[in-house]
Amino acid sequence: MGYFDALTSGAFKTAQDGRRLFFPWGVLGSGYELPSEQDYERLRRWVKGYMIVSLVLIIALGMLNAYLVGGIVVVLLMASYAVWAQMVVRGLQPSGERLSMHESMTTQAVTHSAGTLWALEIVSLLFVATGIVILVFDPGEWLIALASTVFFGACAVVFARMLALRYRRAAR
Repeated sequence: MGYFDALTSGAFKTAQDGRRLFFPWGVLGSGYELPSEQDYERLRRWVKGYMIVSLVLIIALGMLNAYLVGGIVVVLLMASYAVWAQMVVRGLQPSGERLSMHESMTTQAVTHSAGTLWALEIVSLLFVATGIVILVFDPGEWLIALASTVFFGACAVVFARMLALRYRRAAR
């Protein structure tokens, strides 16, 4: 499985009785039962495609230093997802189940390869170091340095947790 397959897996869960559940708001909302395996696969493809398009747009606008446009695009992407999610769940049966942060992270940790998680951890730590270097040598860019350090520091913590979950699960 690829990177986006692993990201997408965090929005889905297989219940004890085998039902496929969709959590459009992740750990922040309730789940919905998917009536068939075809619906599950279709929804996974759509969520994966949405994540790919969103990430490409955000990175491209960031590389172009189009921060205002990027902010507007992020708001539009979130709004379109909210509208889409409301339309999708309208016809689905609520499951009454919740997705815990531990379940979501464990699913993603197992779905990502160990190599991918290590690469993400190392790259995050490099961005933290870069933010610190910018702060020391170019204090005029403190906002970029702080944003890089805080954001990628949080990413490094999440990836380290996923690595621990992955290795703990493999040790069973």
